[in-house]
Amino acid sequence: MRIFAFLLLLGSLLAPAAHAATLKIATLAPDGTSWMKVMRQAAADIKTETEGRVKIKYFPGGVQGSDKSVLRKMRIGQLQGGAVATGSLINISPASQIYNLPFTFRTLEEVRAIREEFDPYIVSELAKKGYVVLGISEAGFAYMMSDEPIRTSDDARKQKVWVPEGDLIGETTFENGGVEPISLPLSDVYTSLQTGLIDTIVVNASSAIALQWHTKVNYVTDFPLLFLTGAIIVDQKAFRKISTEDQAVVKRIMAEAFASMDAQNEKDEAGARDALAQNGIEFVELSEEDKQAWEELATGVVDELASKEIYPVEVFKRLQQRLEEMRQEP
Repeated sequence: MRIFAFLLLLGSLLAPAAHAATLKIATLAPDGTSWMKVMRQAAADIKTETEGRVKIKYFPGGVQGSDKSVLRKMRIGQLQGGAVATGSLINISPASQIYNLPFTFRTLEEVRAIREEFDPYIVSELAKKGYVVLGISEAGFAYMMSDEPIRTSDDARKQKVWVPEGDLIGETTFENGGVEPISLPLSDVYTSLQTGLIDTIVVNASSAIALQWHTKVNYVTDFPLLFLTGAIIVDQKAFRKISTEDQAVVKRIMAEAFASMDAQNEKDEAGARDALAQNGIEFVELSEEDKQAWEELATGVVDELASKEIYPVEVFKRLQQRLEEMRQEP
């Protein structure tokens, strides 16, 4: 009996820790960026607090391919997670698109007020599709950046406009304005700007600088087209292999990291905007008439996307109503 008990004890000491897991998460974010620094610190904190039971291994800089490739690799189990643009989740759940429609938000304060109410909805809808959302991040407002000034849709029709591969909202927006956009993966944008295949991009300021795209444009249309968001999603089956207690640790630390990252992103965007101006890029102001014309175009886009069931119409109507209420508050 003593030998049997000793063998049981020895076996328990030699056995691997229960519920140990390594989450492999891929992202297009380059290593060394503020985003990656925050995420690596979160991974270190998770490893410490779970005593090594949960580890996160990042694959930054697009080494695992585009968001589309990352999602495919998640489906076949090569990756457990991805830090992706919410626009890439369009074929997984329409709920993921409610922040991505053109000219929805006017200020960052509006975005944050709305998120309190609607983030939980996005999280719950993606859970129904088999994904755990570890955080939704704010990337900032996206602007048209071009080699020639763009004020109207007529101006845009003269340009070769890029939209991300698979971006149905972007494609519909420009097509409704009479522009035939050029769809390319992110990795091809810089070269395409160099060769002249494209001459207009829609991107936030800090990404334009991080990816060096700003060196190939001369103007920014100073009217935000849309607000960009991203998310870290993890395969639900992989996440459930982690103990309930460790799942709670991961979610808490990631929530804290995303809050820190949003604050940093706000500073980065302001700094990047100043840097663009200092590099000689001209910000093109629009007249009220031009702004109204773009917003009317966006209304048509939103209606067309509704007919294609790209986003949950009733939920978006509720979001719009909430925004109107906020704008009328003294």
